[in-house]
Amino acid sequence: MEENENLGTNESSEEAAEQLNNEVPETASAEPAEQTQTAPEVPEVEVVQPKKRKYGWVGYVLLVAVICLSVWMMLEIVMVDADEYKSFGELIAASDWRFALISLAVLLVTLICIALEYVVIIKAVTGKANLRAGIKVAFLGKFYDNVTPFSTGGQPMQIYYLHKKGYSGGVSSAVVLIKYFVWMICWLLVSLLLMACNVGVLDKLDHTYKVLLLSLGWVGLGINLLLPLMVLLFVVLPKLANKLASGIVGVGAKIRIVKDKEKTLGKAKKVVSDFRNSFAIMSRRPALFILLVAMCLVEVFLSFAFPYFIMRAYSGITTEGIETMFAVAALNTYVILGVALIPTPGNTGAMEGVGALAFSAFVTGSVQFWSMFTWRFAVYYIYIIIGLGITVFEFIRKIVRSRRQKKKEQAEEAAKPE
Repeated sequence: MEENENLGTNESSEEAAEQLNNEVPETASAEPAEQTQTAPEVPEVEVVQPKKRKYGWVGYVLLVAVICLSVWMMLEIVMVDADEYKSFGELIAASDWRFALISLAVLLVTLICIALEYVVIIKAVTGKANLRAGIKVAFLGKFYDNVTPFSTGGQPMQIYYLHKKGYSGGVSSAVVLIKYFVWMICWLLVSLLLMACNVGVLDKLDHTYKVLLLSLGWVGLGINLLLPLMVLLFVVLPKLANKLASGIVGVGAKIRIVKDKEKTLGKAKKVVSDFRNSFAIMSRRPALFILLVAMCLVEVFLSFAFPYFIMRAYSGITTEGIETMFAVAALNTYVILGVALIPTPGNTGAMEGVGALAFSAFVTGSVQFWSMFTWRFAVYYIYIIIGLGITVFEFIRKIVRSRRQKKKEQAEEAAKPE
């Protein structure tokens, strides 16, 4: 869940640098002129293309290897006590098609919310909606988050992509920052409520697993709460926050955890400044802000509750009622927070292992494995597939446009009189 703080601090290309702060690309949908004029001013930020690694393909090979190892490990964990293994075809034959459709609908609603959140923010920041840019920047961010440790690759690529599409550096950074701050607060709020109201769900596990998951879950939540709490402290009590931050960073510098005290304090103050600027922009669009918060809350809750619908689809959970859905969502929250500090992309390996142990409270054997696999595919692998598809599409389109431009130039050259 950790997010990258080094947002948009790169060299800008000449074409994008010429854009004004409130300028919108030609691909944006047409809106009345007065809306564009009322778009909030956004300070310019320098943006550059993320550095290309010479052996970047090695990371993707390792990612595939880790995913394969995780699936194998998950299979070993869930089948260790299974009396009989059922194939995927046998489970499908015995599945509940109604919940299969509901699971698909939940997945589609989640994907739509993720995409439209960016469309709403672009509308709030620039005054014009851009559906295509919103969808692409949403799933490119998910893709790079899922293939980089601690989810640090998504935001820089999102800023760079928006910048390439003609948005200024300030607008590009504002769009990504607003999404991060609003989503983070919604994510923490839903997590806290689910965990606090469903502590009893851990009683279904063995005592060792219960203590482990309970400890990891609340520690993970506490660590993820540090950033918003510090930001809030800086906003409400800036003098106290500065002294506190200076003291903490000073201790870190003395024990050589922090290399540059001033630089670290500067980053902390920049996060607070970005937070204020982001919400100042959204405060001028209250209706869009409320819509954004609503979509983030829906997206987060459906993501947490998604395993319940999958288990019901495989006829793994026979207990009906909304209490069971909230119990599974809470258990999923403990799992996600419990592995938040694992540095593998998408917490791969730890997520499958801890998830397999946790969800044994509701399903076992083949149903547990295929439920886990389907869940991970829908919340992790699918974003890698979509991101790869968008990346390949953009690459091919760039080649096609380059060739067309070359042919056009050749035709114009041939048409000139000798």
